Amino acid sequence: MALLLLAACTRQQEVDDAMATLSPIQVLLVSTDFGVGQPRVSFALFDGENAAQNVASVALEVFPVDEGGAVWAGTAVSYTDYLIPYWVFYPELPSAGYWGVKTVLTMTDGTTYSPGFVMETLEKTAAPPLGAQAPLSENKTVFTEPDLSKLSSGTEVNPALYQMTVAEAVQTGLPTVVGFVTPGFCQTRWCGPTLESVEAVREAVGDEAANFIHIEVYDDFQALTLAAPMIEWGLTTEPWVFILDENGRIVARLSGPLSPTELQEQLAPLLSEVG
Repeated sequence: MALLLLAACTRQQEVDDAMATLSPIQVLLVSTDFGVGQPRVSFALFDGENAAQNVASVALEVFPVDEGGAVWAGTAVSYTDYLIPYWVFYPELPSAGYWGVKTVLTMTDGTTYSPGFVMETLEKTAAPPLGAQAPLSENKTVFTEPDLSKLSSGTEVNPALYQMTVAEAVQTGLPTVVGFVTPGFCQTRWCGPTLESVEAVREAVGDEAANFIHIEVYDDFQALTLAAPMIEWGLTTEPWVFILDENGRIVARLSGPLSPTELQEQLAPLLSEVG
């Protein structure tokens, strides 16, 4: 009887330990196309179908899925000024391959959870990498296409975002923000507000300090054929926002959701250089 009770207690402890590792909060990766080095990785936290509430901090460890030991550890930054809050971190990833990511979520009441996820890094990304010269796209502008309804799938089109091509912007000597977004055909809650973030930062910064360009993902809204700049930039997903320095080099590549705060943080160093 004592042996049976001991076995039962042991099994119960194993069940309790297993349940303790389960998390009601799940991680959703919301960015893509990660390269070797220090890619920007963004994710959202969900409790069922809703965004998780009361998450005070997120610590992370990254390790090769086939070997074990962690190659990087750090924390994520939260951005709450977006339709759905998201988190960002920049791991140091030395080689291409699959990486396991363990998180430790600390709630405001001190409870912790440890959901994980897997991400892949590529030796060569599809989109232009950091430091590369941006493609000098001849995107549509109000001068080549006066019909605003053909420049954007959005319902309220801001002409200020269609004043110049990327090729022209690079010649101005100012930093440039280029957003590839299709507001009218966005299928999730993640992409549409990105264009609103670009507009908000433009309002805050002004056209005298930086160029702001929106490029619609689709060239034809009926056939849904990709616009030429999407192909030139190697983009197969959206939204994407790129920040170019005064010489046209890519200094930030931001896929997925992007809040006004994060965009302005990324742009600020270039504005101080210009100023």
